[in-house]
Amino acid sequence: MCTSFAVYSQQKPVYGMNFDTDDIDLKLKVNSYKDKNLFYFSGFAGNKYRDIAGFNSEGLFICTQAVDYGPGFKAGCDENDWFAFDVFDEALKETKKASEFFEILNKRVIAYPRNPLYPDLGLHTIIADKTGDAFILEEGSNTNAVSPIYNDFIVMTNFPNGKFKETNYKEVHGIGSDRYICAYEYINNIDSFGIKEAFEVLNKTSQENTLCTIVYEPLKNEIYISFKKDLSKKWKISLMDKTIQSLDGFLSNNKIQFTNGEIYVKDLITLYK
Repeated sequence: MCTSFAVYSQQKPVYGMNFDTDDIDLKLKVNSYKDKNLFYFSGFAGNKYRDIAGFNSEGLFICTQAVDYGPGFKAGCDENDWFAFDVFDEALKETKKASEFFEILNKRVIAYPRNPLYPDLGLHTIIADKTGDAFILEEGSNTNAVSPIYNDFIVMTNFPNGKFKETNYKEVHGIGSDRYICAYEYINNIDSFGIKEAFEVLNKTSQENTLCTIVYEPLKNEIYISFKKDLSKKWKISLMDKTIQSLDGFLSNNKIQFTNGEIYVKDLITLYK
């Protein structure tokens, strides 16, 4: 159960997310495709690493997290439709703006894999770009449910945003509604929003099972990241230089290159003990 957001304050976009789940292995990856550099944050589940969030050097942000669609919900998809994870990767490689995502979707109804043990739980995805355009994509009964950004920020937790269009933020309900309201109120009352404020939102909405906290500043192509082992310690990733360096909470600021494009978080933490 996670929290993510995109905020556009004084023309300075900032994205953030908490990844909340059982203790699993995590992986960071930076590579290139055509004229773009790409960052992937992945978790080991179902005997493979699955991409959870990603950014590209054009400022596109995509994050997929759990949602409780409620009992009796049935998506209107068939074997010709795409799973969200396929679209996720292609969007990062091929697009620069959130609006271009729909060209890749190409009228297909999105489908997310289901766990038979939890039939009401699915996934939803937030897509944002540095121009201020953002939306949340969810499964609909016969079509995709799209919730566009309403003002200068958008927040996603674990209830279906599409059920609460034109609803006062205090009246949303479902899994994660408390975190949604907390994040919404904090962001809505901040005049100047930056890296510090993004981490404050994520601190306010963190849970006991928060494994990772990520903040991305797309205009600088810099990513700040902390892990459950010690959330006071931060690393900074340069998407353009393909480097990661120790930052806050460390005795020295060491910088290393991404080896073969990827770094396992457990190795990173061991290296910087």
